[in-house]
Amino acid sequence: MDWERVLINFGVVMGFLALTTFWVGIAIWLRVDAEKRGLPGWVWAFVGILTGPVGLITYILFRGNRPVLEIVKKRDQLIAETRQAHAPIDYDPPPAEIQKTPAKDQALQAALEAEERGFRRD
Repeated sequence: MDWERVLINFGVVMGFLALTTFWVGIAIWLRVDAEKRGLPGWVWAFVGILTGPVGLITYILFRGNRPVLEIVKKRDQLIAETRQAHAPIDYDPPPAEIQKTPAKDQALQAALEAEERGFRRD
């Protein structure tokens, strides 16, 4: 087995995967940023897939100093406030007690009890 050829092929495949990941990452960023600024995101994602870094430079020149939409600023502010006020991730609240509502009709109560007995496995 020619190990030099194997290593060259491995390097080519890894380089191709890295370049593809970079290319798709550009398209995703273009879509997200365009939608934040009120531009059609799917169009810019398509441009990013087709042209890659050239599309990125074109987008940056096209968008200019267009501000982020006000609703996006409010959403980001709300997310930040929620993160600060949110309970820790490892917080596990105790289970709430199950409260049975009293049945007004005795027949209904008897039916509920019979149904409950049918599902028990003692």
